[in-house]
Order: sequence, then C-alpha cells, then structure tokens
Amino acid sequence: MSIPDLIDNRKVTNITLKDVLKQILSENQSPSLTVATAYFNLEAFQELSPEIECVNTLRLLIGKEQEQSFVLTERLRRELEDRASRGELQLPSALRHWQSFLEHSHVEIRLYTKGFLHGKAYLIDGVHMLGKVGIVGSSNFTGAGLQSNLELNAVLKQTAAVEELQRWFNAIWDESEDYKAELLTLLSDFTSSYSPYELYIKVLYEASKDRLQSDLKEEEDKPSPIALADFQHEGYLAAKEILEHYGGVLIADSVGLGKTYLALRLLDDYAYQQRETALIICPAALRDTLWEPLLNAHAIPYRILSMEKISQSDFPFEEFVAHKIIVVDESHNFRNPNANRWENLFRLLSQGDTERKVILLTATPVNNTVFDLYYQLSLITKGPDDFFAYAGISNLRSYFKRAEENRDTLYELLEAIAVRRSRSFIRNNFPEAYIEGKPIRFPERRLHNVSYSLEKTYNGELYSKVAQAIENLFLAPYQVDLYRKELMAARSIQVGQLQLFDIGKEEEPLIQRLVSQGWSKEEAHNFVMSIGRQTSLAHIMRVLYLKRLESSVEALRISLHRQRDFEKAFLHALDQGHLLDSKAYRKWLQAESADDQVEDEVNWDAIVEQLPSLPAEKYDLEAIRKAVQADIATLDDLLSALEVLTPEQDDKLQTLKRLLTEELKSQKVLVFSYYKDTARYLYNQLRGDQEFLKQLGHDRMAITDSLVTPEERKQRIFRFAPKANNRHDLIGTDRELMLLISTDVISEGQNLQDAAVLINYDLHWNPVRMIQRIGR
Repeated sequence: MSIPDLIDNRKVTNITLKDVLKQILSENQSPSLTVATAYFNLEAFQELSPEIECVNTLRLLIGKEQEQSFVLTERLRRELEDRASRGELQLPSALRHWQSFLEHSHVEIRLYTKGFLHGKAYLIDGVHMLGKVGIVGSSNFTGAGLQSNLELNAVLKQTAAVEELQRWFNAIWDESEDYKAELLTLLSDFTSSYSPYELYIKVLYEASKDRLQSDLKEEEDKPSPIALADFQHEGYLAAKEILEHYGGVLIADSVGLGKTYLALRLLDDYAYQQRETALIICPAALRDTLWEPLLNAHAIPYRILSMEKISQSDFPFEEFVAHKIIVVDESHNFRNPNANRWENLFRLLSQGDTERKVILLTATPVNNTVFDLYYQLSLITKGPDDFFAYAGISNLRSYFKRAEENRDTLYELLEAIAVRRSRSFIRNNFPEAYIEGKPIRFPERRLHNVSYSLEKTYNGELYSKVAQAIENLFLAPYQVDLYRKELMAARSIQVGQLQLFDIGKEEEPLIQRLVSQGWSKEEAHNFVMSIGRQTSLAHIMRVLYLKRLESSVEALRISLHRQRDFEKAFLHALDQGHLLDSKAYRKWLQAESADDQVEDEVNWDAIVEQLPSLPAEKYDLEAIRKAVQADIATLDDLLSALEVLTPEQDDKLQTLKRLLTEELKSQKVLVFSYYKDTARYLYNQLRGDQEFLKQLGHDRMAITDSLVTPEERKQRIFRFAPKANNRHDLIGTDRELMLLISTDVISEGQNLQDAAVLINYDLHWNPVRMIQRIGR
C-alpha cells in the first residue's frame, strides 16, 4: 500500500492512521517517530505494537488543556482504572510491558504547560525514498484517534513542508517539561505487588480520605481570633466537614479536650462570619460562667436558652425556630424522648430552615443504653431512619438494635457523624501540642484511695443495727397494693398480719391463686406485675437510705427524719379515712433521690393531701396501719440512736480533716458530694472548727449547691478557679478560694482546672457523673 495523501479513518476508504503508521514503521529500518498530541493514552501504543517497539527514537509531546480541573496524570489514571474494570487491559502484565518499553533511554516524553496545545502532528524519519514524512491533522495519539474516530489528516511528503513541521515541533519541544518520570510512577501504581498489610492500610485510607483530604483551604485562610491547639484544629476541620455534609455533628471528645472551643470556632464561621444569631442550649449554670463570657469576648451574636426553660410544658418553641445555627451543650441531657425537654427541642429543630446546622456537645453520649445516643442523633436526623444511608446504614433504629448486642458496630456511625478522641489518643498523637505558641500540658491523673471506718463512726453495733433496720422497713405507703384483701387471701396471710413480699418466689403461685378466685389470667398477671413495680420502688428507697448512710451521718439523719414525718402524715390521712395511690409516691421518691433540688423544709402533709385516694374497702387497713406504725417506731428508735453521735465520732469527717491539714495542706481542693445535706454538713463542720482552720492555715472556703443563687455560684466558681476563668484580678488575693465544697450542681461544663485535687466524698450512682466531676 502506497502512502495516501489524506487519512480519515473511514471504513469506506479503509485507510486509518494506525494502518499507515504501522506500514511506514514496518517497511523501514530503525525509523524515528515524533508525535505532538493534545491527548494520549496507552491504547495508542497497543494499537501500534509491535512496530512502535522497534523505533530508533521516540519523542512524545503531550498538550495540556487549560480549563481542565484535573491534571493529565489523574485522567490517565482514571482511564486505566476504567479499562481494567472492563477487562480491556491485561493487568498487570500489559502495563508492565509498556512500563519497560517507556523506561528505555531512546523514549522521551514531555508535557507542554505554557498554553493550550491543540495541534496534532506525526513525523517519521528514515522512510525509504522520502527520508521524512509528516502527518498533520486532527488525530490525537489515542486508540480512538488512530482508528475509530472520524478524523482528517494530511500527509506531507515534500521536503520543505516536512522541515517546516520539524522546526515547529522542535520549538514547542524545547519549551516543554519532562513528563516521563511522572508517567512511569503512575504505571508503577498499577504494576506493583502489595502485601496484605499495605492493602489493609489502603482500605482504611480510602474509607477516610474524604475527611483526611477535605478541601477547606478557603475557610482555613479566614482569620479567626479563636486560637486552637493542633489537635483541636483537626477536630474543628473534621466537625465542619461533617456539619456541611449532614447538617449536624456530635462533638464527643473526652472531658478536658476543649469541645467548647471547637464549637466556638464553628460559631465564628456560621454565626459571626455569616451574621447570624446563634442559639445556645445549655444548663443554666453554664450560661453565666462559660458561654456568655466566651461569646461576648469574640463578638458572636447569640441567644441562650437554658435546659430548665426548654423543659417547661408550655415552652414556646416557635420563638426559636428562626435560628440557623444551634449548639446543644451537655446533649446527653436530651437522651430521653419522653421528657419535655427532648420533645420541645425535637419540635423546634423539626421546623424552620432546612439548612440549619446543629452542634451537639457531650463527653458522655451513652449513659445507660446505646439508645441514649440514638435519641440525641434524632435531633440531627429529625426522625427519618434512612438519614445515614450514604454511610451504609439503611435503617438507624435497626442499626441501634444490633448495637445493643455489640457496641463495636457503632464505629461506622461515629465515623460518619462524630468527632470523638480520647485523652490518651491526643497525648500519643500530639505529644508536643501548642496553642498560641505555648505548650499544652496534660497532667497525669493519679488515683488515691483514702480509707475510713463506717463501723467506727456508728460505734460498731449501731452500724449493723441501722443497716438491718433499714432493710426491714415495710414502707407500706409505696406498695399499698400488697394489702389488697384478695392478695392477702391468696397469700394465706391473716388480716392484720405483716409479711414482706418476694415476687421472685411468689409470682407464679400467686397468679394461679388469683385465677382460682375468678380473676382472668391477664388481670392476675398485670396486677402481680404492678405489685412487683411497687416493691421495686420500696427497694430503691432502702438503697437510697443505705447510700446516705455511707455519705454522712447527717445525710442519713435528715433522710430518716423526712421518712418518719412522711409516714406520720400518711397515717394521719389513713385515720381520716383516706388511702392514697402508691403511684403518686414517685413525687416523694424524686424529692428523696434528687436531693440537691429539695428545699430544707418540706410540707409532707400538703403533699399527702394532694395525692389521689383509693377505695379503702378493698384493702386491709389494719395491716397497713400496723406496717406504718412499725416503721415509725423503727425510725424513732434509729433517730434516737443517731442523735448521740457527734462530729468527733464521725471517722469519715475526721479523715477528711486530717487529709486537708496534712497531705493536702496548701493545695487547692475541690470536694464533691452527691447530697446537699452532706455538703452542708461538711462546710459547717469545717468552717466552725477553729482548731482545724488554724492547722489548715486559712479560712478561704465556700460551698455551692442548689440553695446558692446562680449569680453567687458563678462568683464562687470564679474565686476558686480564677486562672481557668480569666479572672486574673482575683489571683493571689484574699478573695481567692482554696477549698470548694459542692454538690453535682457544678459537675457539668464548669472550668475548675485551678484545682490540684478532687475529692469524691461519696460516689454518685451514675458513673457518667463521676466522669464529669473529673472533667472539671
């Protein structure tokens, strides 16, 4: 076949550029090939194989389109991946073959980067009879350009024309950059063998690369007055990416890592920069001591809504739906969907701007069950369980049901929606963290157990007597259905006889006996279950008394006084012909367990009068009366025995005094107690002991609990921790406190890092509260 003058790749002419080039290269010895092309791919080499492998020299000049958003290398990579996925490349053998060919020194490849090279030209040197042949036209050096696309290329055979083309090529070639090394690196990615470990790391990277390589350069470049440590800045970037993708984020770093400052940096972006007013939802105690000072300092427009207000049944959520950026601090308080606060916040977030951003802050997202986390995340999802389908979670509720069996399955969800790093992770990965040029120090926590003797406090035998008496209290007001006449008959208990109830042993026989008396099986079962709940309530009360016994003599004494007064009021109502519904005693239980919210003086007669009555004729009133009278007698006896105990006999109190005046002398100490009665007892005993104050060397102490006004509480926090709260005017003055005694009213969110020592005078029943205490 002679060399044609025009080449168009049409089937009608049966002339393709591929065929012409292969013919010229095969018919001549040691020809040289020069190519200028706007685009190229490896398929072109395959189409010209094996002839192209015999050339004396190969110079390939590749153009670069100016408006492309990705570089040539990435386009080539995608083409290779696409062809490999369709089975069109024999990987890795085919690529390894061409990689070996391109490594030869006679192959040169350059990339023109100074403009848009759209011209296509082919020069073959060493052609028999002609010397050089040039081809100019539209065909790129690609598989399609060589044979399948409809192209138009002219063949230059005249020496002058070919030399002119050669000079044009040389000029462009000299202005181009070497691209061979980069192309070989790309091919090696497809031809290298990898170990299982390397594949594992690659999988991890691909799963996380969106977060690792998030393109937030524009936002990063914006100046912000909010200084962050390196690890905080990484957390901020991750949180912002999640916020942009899902409209919400859970920031759940461990206590003390600066969750507030991550949220503050996000508020700088979404409130200050966008001139929006942020809504901050937080415990009332954090409004004055934490959020208002920070937001005012950085001129961030805000409105603060306390958890106490959002808990109100008549909460006007419509007033707050306009906010486009909302922070929920201590979001674990919104884990119960049956609580007013959760329902009100959910309604607020479900209305208004669909582009609203929601930031949840908590170090303890799970308190009792994984569904604590589910209901917090519902504030972001606003209901639909397919919200995280993009993350591979088709149904969120089903996902959490599986997580109840294996919490490790929560990993993929937390990766998608949460920023959560532990203290140890930060210490290991950011050993030299700085903020504003100053190194960050993570003090090592050291746990010390201090022993004391309860038996010594309660004079040995008295301790056993108190514990046993509490265990044997009947507590009839909490479980009046035990005294239903039908039940007592079914249990073969005589009228007026007293006997404790053990549902574990009596449930099935009792149901059978009630059925034999004419009850339906369902009625009997529901009734016995109701009794089980009432006896559980009574057991909880006994446990509460034992916990107060461990907390302090004074707390136990006050609690037993309350119980005696309550049972006297109940007995008085019974004498007046009123029998009260046991369900209503939850009000009393709340008063006794949520101790820090109870006023010192409680009018139990008024509470009893408000409770609903029961049909007295269905109950063994004599047995109830005997049970209540027996409890009152027991409580009178216990109170008489406790009255003789003095603070000097309180071994726990005396141990605390020795600790403060010896090992911890001159150190700043924070003492926590679950019970307000215990906290007040400690404060009064320490403040009133002149010998103790003399040994301590100061009297700069204070107390914080629910009876202290929020404003005074804030001032005492500032006085105790002036460094942590930027109150440098108090440091070293007589107003600075060295000892603070408090209930858990300040265990959430406060900055008390000035303290060198934290003492748990008693243990909170909820381990999460213990974590929050440590985090102060």
